[in-house]
Formats: sequence, structure tokens, C-alpha cells
Amino acid sequence: MTIWSHARTDGASRRRLALWALCGALPFLTVAYQICAKQAARDLAATPFGAAWIAALVRNPWAQALLGFEIVSFVAWMIVLAEMKLGAAFSLSALSYILVILASWTVFHEPADLMQVLGGAAILAGVWMIGRDDLPTDEGA
Repeated sequence: MTIWSHARTDGASRRRLALWALCGALPFLTVAYQICAKQAARDLAATPFGAAWIAALVRNPWAQALLGFEIVSFVAWMIVLAEMKLGAAFSLSALSYILVILASWTVFHEPADLMQVLGGAAILAGVWMIGRDDLPTDEGA
């Protein structure tokens, strides 16, 4: 039984809203993770891989934040998957593809070409088409 099969009550409505909030947060957690990963990689680029690199990684605040975002994302994803079909949950998380491209432009000033934008849009459209039939509706609620 999932959250979508519960009768509409105030408790079920709050639970549904909380689940949608988690779904909405997941793409932004992914972007935060990617930003931290990029910055940690920049910080560690001059350090040769080895014990010194691992020590620098452990002390790096970006790597520490990256780990925090990954843990929060994992917990949120497990909660979402316990309540939703995988197709629906993944289609909602696909927004992260576009958000990562936007973050690369705005945060790191990396260039993006038309093919990258079209590719991101195609991925988003494809995942939406796959998951659209799995999205919950209020019919019968």
C-alpha cells in the first residue's frame, strides 16, 4: 500500500504534501552535491593522489558538505521510494539534469552549447514520458 491509496484525510493530505516536498527537494540536493563535488575536486586538483590527497579530502569542507548532502539525499530517496513507484519518483528527480547544467553555467561559469541544452531537454522529456502514467492523481480519492 502506498500513500496514494489512502483515503483523503487531513493526515493523508499532510503526508502527501510532505512526500511531494521531498520529491521537490531531491533535485536540489543533487545539485548541491554536484556543486560541492566540483569545488572539492578543484581544491584537490593540485594534490597528487595518495595519502596526502586523502588527508586533504577528509579535511576539505566541500567534501564534508558533499557527504552530508549525499546522506540527506539517500534518506529522502529511501522515503520517497517506499511510498511511490520508481517510474514516478525518477521522473520527478529528472529535473536535476537541467539544474546541474544551470549550476555549471551560473556557479562555475562553464560554457554550454546548444547540444547540451537540447540533450538535457530530451532527457527530461523522455523521463517524463516514461513516468507520466505513474504519477498520482486525485481521481478516486
